[in-house]
Amino acid sequence: MSLTNRVSVFFLAALGIILVVYSLVFYTVTRKHIDSQFAGELRDVLGSLVAAAEVEETEVKWQPLEHSIDFGVHDEFGEIQWAVFGDDHRIVEQSRSAGNDLFSLAATRAYLRIANTTNTVTTSNEGDLVLMGERVAAPRPVRLQRELDEFDQLTIVVGRSTVPRDAILFRLTSLVMLLPLLAWSIAAMLGRWVVSRALRPVAAMADQAQAITGKDFQSRLTHSDAGDELTELGTAFNRLLDRQQSAFEQQSRFTGDAAHELRTPITVLLGQIDVTLRRPRSEHEYRANLQLLRNQTQSLQEIVESLLFLARSNADSASPSLRNIALKSWLENQADTWSAHSRFSDLQLESRLEESTLVRATPALLGRVVDNLVFNAMKYGEAGTPVVVRSFEKDSQAVIEVGDSGPGIAEQDLPLLFDPFFRSSEARRRGIAGTGLGLAIASRITETLGGSLECASTLGQGSCFTLCLPVAN
Repeated sequence: MSLTNRVSVFFLAALGIILVVYSLVFYTVTRKHIDSQFAGELRDVLGSLVAAAEVEETEVKWQPLEHSIDFGVHDEFGEIQWAVFGDDHRIVEQSRSAGNDLFSLAATRAYLRIANTTNTVTTSNEGDLVLMGERVAAPRPVRLQRELDEFDQLTIVVGRSTVPRDAILFRLTSLVMLLPLLAWSIAAMLGRWVVSRALRPVAAMADQAQAITGKDFQSRLTHSDAGDELTELGTAFNRLLDRQQSAFEQQSRFTGDAAHELRTPITVLLGQIDVTLRRPRSEHEYRANLQLLRNQTQSLQEIVESLLFLARSNADSASPSLRNIALKSWLENQADTWSAHSRFSDLQLESRLEESTLVRATPALLGRVVDNLVFNAMKYGEAGTPVVVRSFEKDSQAVIEVGDSGPGIAEQDLPLLFDPFFRSSEARRRGIAGTGLGLAIASRITETLGGSLECASTLGQGSCFTLCLPVAN
């Protein structure tokens, strides 16, 4: 099912439910109002007639000439018929419109025969006629010397045909059913056209997305700047393409750099082997050549191990089991391993850490980061210039700063400093050996430990690398 059809179906289903609920509520309320008005007018006429009867102790008088009875009910429901029955079911008075149906029904019903319904309104539906009656009687009737308008009791019956009311209800039912159905049909015919017009930008974006091939990282979706959801969708998709392009370019650059770095020691190895095999050599020459080959092999092994580490996913990098390490004592012990370095005398260790300062790490990972920073500072700084390692605690972070007085790093090189195989322009100019993998690995390890690694540098004055790790509770 296409998106246009799906949206149309949901729209029509929702509209149908709303129309059905609205029609039911409207019909129920209107039907109740009509029935109430119909019965209310009957009840009003009956009450007026009952009020016209004078109830005394020994008789009930019906003197219509002394009362003004004007019901004035001739609305859309039709005229109300009424009749007043006296003793022995004798008709005392009736409306001009009262027909035989009213008299026959009233005579056969309880209005004229049930004695215990005095002053009680009785309602009955008889075919197309609704009857409502009430009996008024004298408390102690005495039939002596009565006038013609005096009775033991009077039974007053009013009635009205239900045909006009039923016709109104039929028209109401027809309107309630047909109008919503007509509205729903119009919406069904116009809805799909409107939805297809509204979703046209989505279809256009889908066509553009399908036209983008797997190797095309330059194309982007064109979309309007209306600021709606479609704009957000187009922007999000283009950002995804940007990230894919960046990842692809980074992977391509990483592969090219890796191939370049691996080719150098391999070329040296092959060249040295060819030179060694040109003629027979003494044992001493063979040992020297083998030692040279061993050094190149070790360099090749370090590059391969570094590449394997960087190739791991973030999930794999977070897998090591971390434990609490007392950073101050660990740093002092780690400094002893730097004693064999030719610039160990330039090293200054300044620690303001407490003995209780703990970080979550493994000694191997932490040592690889700190060793990398310290050895870089010794490598790029001039001999005799100080390399300062400061450690302190700040804002629940254990901080290790490694500063040198080397040539510094150009400002445009700082954002790329932790990219694999990146080497600063100053390092390449000075011909300092390196693979450009050390800081990339240190940055990846720092992320694994939940910390941060930053660099601040001023060209010609030196650099300072800052390692921050969360203090463990």
